[in-house]
Order: sequence, then structure tokens, then C-alpha cells
Amino acid sequence: MNQIADIPITFRGFHKNYEYPSPGALRKMAFESDTNGFKNAFLKVGRRRLVLPETLFRLLKEKGSK
Repeated sequence: MNQIADIPITFRGFHKNYEYPSPGALRKMAFESDTNGFKNAFLKVGRRRLVLPETLFRLLKEKGSK
């Protein structure tokens, strides 16, 4: 099965394309990612945080279906 790689985007770029989660909720998810289970949805490159949107939405769907 061919699967397109999840392309990391900046927080600002994320909010240009997606309405949910809100900017504050996304920052909180990233800040608490070690304890809330969303660690795989965020990357840290230097001081910049990047979001992997497909991974984030997959994790949100998994957590919501429990």
C-alpha cells in the first residue's frame, strides 16, 4: 500500500489550512505532548515546533473513539 509521507508544517501554516484545533489548544497539546500521547504528532527542529497533521488527526480520532 502506497502511503504519502506526513509533511510537517509550522503552527502558522497549520492554521491556514485547518480550523481545528484552535491555536491555543494546539500549543497546549505540543507543550504537554510527552504526557498526553501526542508526542509523535510534533517535531522540534531547533527552536521551531512543527506539526504532522495526518498523525495528529489520526491520534485525535484514536483517542476520541475510546
